[in-house]
Amino acid sequence: MKILQVLPYAECGGTEKAVSLLSEGLTNRNHDITVFSPKGPGIDFFSNVEFLEMPLPSLFQPFRRRQIINKIACNFDLIHIHAARELVSDYGIPVVFTPHSYYNKFDALMVSLFAKKANIICFTNWESSLLQGLGVSKTHVIPNGIKTPSLVDKREKYYNQPPKIGYLGRLEKDKGLDILLTELAKVDLPYELLIAGTGTQESALKKLAKKLKIPVKFLGLVSPFLFLQTLDIFVLPSRTETFGLALVEAMASRLACVTSNVCGLSEIVADAGICVPHNQLSSSITTLLTNEKLRKQLGDKAVLRFQEHYTADKMVAATEDLYCQLVSEAS
Repeated sequence: MKILQVLPYAECGGTEKAVSLLSEGLTNRNHDITVFSPKGPGIDFFSNVEFLEMPLPSLFQPFRRRQIINKIACNFDLIHIHAARELVSDYGIPVVFTPHSYYNKFDALMVSLFAKKANIICFTNWESSLLQGLGVSKTHVIPNGIKTPSLVDKREKYYNQPPKIGYLGRLEKDKGLDILLTELAKVDLPYELLIAGTGTQESALKKLAKKLKIPVKFLGLVSPFLFLQTLDIFVLPSRTETFGLALVEAMASRLACVTSNVCGLSEIVADAGICVPHNQLSSSITTLLTNEKLRKQLGDKAVLRFQEHYTADKMVAATEDLYCQLVSEAS
């Protein structure tokens, strides 16, 4: 099949990485992939596929971008649009749309309005139910996936003293790091907190950590799996989270994981981690700090759950099956 992957930006975030991984997997399965996106820091993700440059955003660009897609659609069997709900339209061939993220209920409502007739890939059953409740009928649950890290099999299981608790991701309000710091202030046991990532909340978080006397290091950008290998416990305290790619990376790294029970996170971690309300993060972390055996048990469960549900191969295969079904129905 000839497939057009459409991205509204090319930064270095989770959406770009997911599209890159999908494109690589589909190329390896002998499909012709073209990525239509603006240039940006993440353009190197697509060095092995054909790339078409998208006009940069402006007031009238959604219309201009749709014009371009409509003009080139005849060269493809299927179009897969990522994140840019405003670009979903009738292009005369099957269209798949993946929202990737919702920052609030308004985002979900806008997806239902713009993409109601499209085939929408949802990462969790929670997301599918959310959209179906807003009148979207054609949802397909395909969890996001990542490559299996080679470090997992080589990792020597050890325990830091004091134990290292870690977070990996954007330092933004929706990620709930202020909640994590407040909860850790209640933990009366030795530990070290490592925060990897950058974002607009970094300065405020450093001030809060100093005020609460949290033993923390802000590491900036890191190599994800090398960082995760240094931890004993991974925490994702998000206020909202469509999928939680960092959580899956932590599970793949055989880590005991604690996460807030928002959106579809409980579905992802299931019984392979601890999923609790924000005000129970401190007690859950305390339990893991005092129980090495439980940490190991949860880490072993986590890597098995990753292997069963969240590998890149499974994600690519399920997406390919959907593409083939839609193209067959349209022919």
